[in-house]
Amino acid sequence: MEALFIIVMGMAVFAAVAMLLSDNAVHSALFLIVNFACVALLYLMLDAPFLAMIQIAVYAGAIMVLFLFVIMLLGAEKLSAPVRRFRWLEIVGTALAVAFAAVSFFSIIQGKIDLNTTITREPELRVVHAAQFAGPVDVYANGELFASNLAFGNATDFKPVPAGDYTITLNPAGTTTVAQTVTVKLPGDSNRQANAYTAVAYGGSTSTPPSVSLVESNLESVDSRTSRLSVFNGYSQPVNLVDYGTDSDKNETKLELRDDRIVQANIQPGSLVELPLLSEDTSLNAWVFTGVDDNQKDLGKLPQVAPLSNAEIYTVKRDTAQLLVLGSETLLGGGTRNVAISLVNKVVEPFGSPQAIGNLLFSKYMLPFQLIAILLLAAMVGAIALTHKEGFQPRRRDVRRKVMKPLSNVIGDQIGQDVTGEAVPQLPAQQAEPAGD
Repeated sequence: MEALFIIVMGMAVFAAVAMLLSDNAVHSALFLIVNFACVALLYLMLDAPFLAMIQIAVYAGAIMVLFLFVIMLLGAEKLSAPVRRFRWLEIVGTALAVAFAAVSFFSIIQGKIDLNTTITREPELRVVHAAQFAGPVDVYANGELFASNLAFGNATDFKPVPAGDYTITLNPAGTTTVAQTVTVKLPGDSNRQANAYTAVAYGGSTSTPPSVSLVESNLESVDSRTSRLSVFNGYSQPVNLVDYGTDSDKNETKLELRDDRIVQANIQPGSLVELPLLSEDTSLNAWVFTGVDDNQKDLGKLPQVAPLSNAEIYTVKRDTAQLLVLGSETLLGGGTRNVAISLVNKVVEPFGSPQAIGNLLFSKYMLPFQLIAILLLAAMVGAIALTHKEGFQPRRRDVRRKVMKPLSNVIGDQIGQDVTGEAVPQLPAQQAEPAGD
């Protein structure tokens, strides 16, 4: 790979130098196309295929066609003898080039750029309330308020926090009474695209405080048109996740003819399980959390814990990471029911993808992007001005009507007879009127 990089880099430098030294404007444009192609190969080596495609299609394609069109339109294929209209131009251009090089060198040195240094991403934290008997709570991290009045079934957004050890405290909303305290470690990470963690409060009873578990949230980029689904078991017993398929085979007595299947077996309380990637718009309305019974072969007879029958909530969308937190909810009448809390987040866009480039261009790099566009426009106008020929006068066209036929033929066509070789009739001579007395 290093040898290929050196070869491509050498070709790019050679093409750039040849573009500057060529006396033929068309040849310079062709060398610039070669330079663009080399840059596209470098993008491919950096695993950025979208940028490589844009480099070829936009720069080596559309923009270079525009350059060639301007060159041909102005007749500037060959450089004529220079006319020293601006004697100060070379001095000013040299001074600006030296100043630009000095500023660039100073910026690189002061910026302490080290391409070998890995980027350590700070952690991000969110809290999910799935504790049945806790009621609304205030969440503190190292004594600072992280979330207030967090109700059952709700979750905070991911919030960036400095790496380190944290003491997460749950208090009943509006009080200073400590319901639960847990110490967790949130390290920085240089390998993942998103260093995210989720603290889940679950379980407990009227006499015991809820438990708090810290799990990693996988927000890494996924394959095209897929989604990631993870399950956290906040229920008091192990569960299976079963896909019962279509309803047409429910009465089938032969188990091997049914399309029932266990998606994930024996999910232990307080544990997180990540499922294989699912295709976009996969509906989970036939999926059910059930009890675990290894001796029961008929999946339809397993006790159901929580169905995922709401298609609006339990349908996976492309480029998302969905977390299902299984827990129990207290109803107004005093009863309980098991629910699966759904939390959906966008995954990180792959490096070099259209989404990632668009987010950067129209957020962080919006101003530089506009400045480069203005610079390209100014360069095009300058190229037209520099190649304009002084004193050029277009050739005048002779707009007089030219008769392509002999005059006799034209007259014959007008009067309807051939007058070739015949005397053309003449109008009678006008006689002068006699003068009066």
